[in-house]
Amino acid sequence: MISLDEITVEELEEDPYPVYARLRREAPVAYAPALDVWMVTRWHDVNEACGDPERFPARVERSPTDRALGGISMMTIDGEPAKQRRRPYDSSLRPRAVEASMPGVFQELCRRYLDRIADHGEAELIADYFEPISLVSLAHLMGIDDLVDVPVLRRWFAGLAAGVSNYEDDPAKSRFCLDVNHEIEDVLRPRFALLMAEPDGGMLSNLLHAASGSFDERLEWLMPSLKLVLLGGLQEPAHGGATIADCLLAHPDQLAEVRDDPSLVVAGVEEGLRWTAPIGNLLRGATSDSELSGVPIPAGDRVILIVSSANRDGEVWGPDADSFDIHRPKRAHLSFATGPHYCIGHHFARVQLRVAINELIKRFPDLRRLTDDPTVYRGHEYRSPTAVRVAVG
Repeated sequence: MISLDEITVEELEEDPYPVYARLRREAPVAYAPALDVWMVTRWHDVNEACGDPERFPARVERSPTDRALGGISMMTIDGEPAKQRRRPYDSSLRPRAVEASMPGVFQELCRRYLDRIADHGEAELIADYFEPISLVSLAHLMGIDDLVDVPVLRRWFAGLAAGVSNYEDDPAKSRFCLDVNHEIEDVLRPRFALLMAEPDGGMLSNLLHAASGSFDERLEWLMPSLKLVLLGGLQEPAHGGATIADCLLAHPDQLAEVRDDPSLVVAGVEEGLRWTAPIGNLLRGATSDSELSGVPIPAGDRVILIVSSANRDGEVWGPDADSFDIHRPKRAHLSFATGPHYCIGHHFARVQLRVAINELIKRFPDLRRLTDDPTVYRGHEYRSPTAVRVAVG
């Protein structure tokens, strides 16, 4: 058993990639005491475990995800119970539905916020662009845009993210997450009560009427998965968008290519999502048969499948896997996971990112960074730039 006592939460928050590279070389399946988890870092192992719920079940003892979301969600259970929790989202999130209803919404939102940026001549792209369009479009999709604004949704995300990544049981993170949970439930409960009596065919209505039992039993069943959608619906498009924009700005030759040939936006989006996965870890449990790369994992232990590490595995992505390159040979990354828990909102996120990056580049052909200093990134479970400051004229 390899115990990596020297790994700290702060080291992972600052920059986990050197740690992951070392683990891929020396200990691809290793126990990290700081998080009380087994870390799985190589592409082959992560991919294998994602598709094997018998050996690596989504149901986990001492799950920070269940604790943070207030119960079992579609991501923390397998089989038919997981499908039952996913199914009500299909009518809103399947690719055909997204293509039919959302591109125009995304485009209008992007142009609205780009107009504001144009008036100022400069911007911080996370706060002024990517987060607002992601939050407002998610609220529109869920039918709660009349109940919440951008600051509220930003606070909800921060609280839920703090709880889901709280492997170390930090009491401050737990309190923040609990306060946010209470706020979400207090805001949404009256809307659900109205939809109980008057279904409207929207996402919340479909969720409520897919459940059974009393009103409170239905809310208990649906709320954890709904909070998960709130969390992922911001992290992947908003913070993924900031990473993609930052990467293009850091590589002016590639930015120029994308500006001249908008069809390359798709490659830029996928490469940015690979280079830094917005959601880096997938939590799994271990059974008596759990083993990877010849390393047995004790039954009942917690395992994190580190997709952000797998996405930089040189055995799969080549010796330049740590570099951003829109011309990298096309293949699927793991940033939306794989197997039965493949991200239900992947197409929503991808379409939003393509529209947001294309509109940004098209509107501001002279877009450039305000500083030559390297962008600061933070996080290991949820990773993104802390700020992307640009001039637009």
